[in-house]
Amino acid sequence: MMPPHLPTAMPWPIDLPWPDLGGASIGLAHATIATLGTIMFVGLAFLARPRRSTLLWSLTFMGIMVACFGYLAATAAESEELRRGSLGLLMGAPALLWSGLRAHRRVPSLAWISPVLAAVSIIALLAAGDSGWYGLAYRVVFFGSSIFGVLFLLEWRRIPERSERLLWPVVICSAVYAIAGVAVLLGAVFAPLSTADSFTSTRIFNSVGMLVYMTCVLVSLVPLVTPGAHSISAGAVQNDWGRFLATARERLDRAHARHDTTWSLLRIELDDAEDLHAAGGTSVFGRLIRDIRTRARAVFPSDADIAITPDGAVVVLISRPERIVRELVREALGRIALRDPAAPITVTTTASIGWASVAVSGYDLDALLAATAEASAAARAEGGDRWERVRA
Repeated sequence: MMPPHLPTAMPWPIDLPWPDLGGASIGLAHATIATLGTIMFVGLAFLARPRRSTLLWSLTFMGIMVACFGYLAATAAESEELRRGSLGLLMGAPALLWSGLRAHRRVPSLAWISPVLAAVSIIALLAAGDSGWYGLAYRVVFFGSSIFGVLFLLEWRRIPERSERLLWPVVICSAVYAIAGVAVLLGAVFAPLSTADSFTSTRIFNSVGMLVYMTCVLVSLVPLVTPGAHSISAGAVQNDWGRFLATARERLDRAHARHDTTWSLLRIELDDAEDLHAAGGTSVFGRLIRDIRTRARAVFPSDADIAITPDGAVVVLISRPERIVRELVREALGRIALRDPAAPITVTTTASIGWASVAVSGYDLDALLAATAEASAAARAEGGDRWERVRA
């Protein structure tokens, strides 16, 4: 988060004509946004989808809220120790955001890093006291916190939802935060700041920056984890499908040129799809299909291309040896058959998977799509909850 006292390399004093936004008024705005974020994440995300990612992001806003109210109390009591303690606690928030994104990707979250970073930041800022080391201590801990802006960007590149436009606000703010961390560290060489009074001229910029960051996190991450938030319209499905077709054809053309026979196309279809559609309607059925896509993304590697077809199936283009693909297909069937308490229809859904490899069906995408459609239909005819592979 952009802290209330972000130091920047400014060798000259700046006399700002605006009112002091670094006091109680902007602090109250910080606390309000942080409280709203906590309520939204706990109420709309965690309670609806109690997962490790939603828990970590809820804890992020709880920590920010505590830090903001601590900063308000420090301003009222004129306590520099409480102010620095609140600031140090705030330094751990970006690490927790990063941990939540890792948990969303279903890899080890490493959530312990955030409290360790916050504790080290608090100790460093308090230990510096009023000595000349305070400015350097602040810059170092801020740079350490900004590293997680870079790590957040790296995790964002690995998640299937990286193309979602709603993620761009928090992605851009994370990039700015990372750049600011480098600038702050370099400023220790060119414009050393030794006391708390040295940060006064930049308070307004950093306060507004923190508000923008928290707002971007709310705008981006709440829809990412809220059930039904990704309501895909017919136009959005067509756009997603069009991107998949273009990418898949390019990959297959390259594989054909290299004589790479490890590529396979999978088609995942819900069993009893017509009955489910009739029972829940188009909206509910669409949520079921999106849930299948989410579960598929949790199983298949991040480099696999996954999309929803216009006729309501999920297709996966993957490059792996036959043995690996078989294990992933079995895991996907098991994951889909698990009942989700948050599902719009309280039934256990099953699926049938059609599997066609380029070694058998060739590199033409249309031929692969037709072959997988026939194979999935054959799997459903055999009772469903199984996979069928196209044979020579």
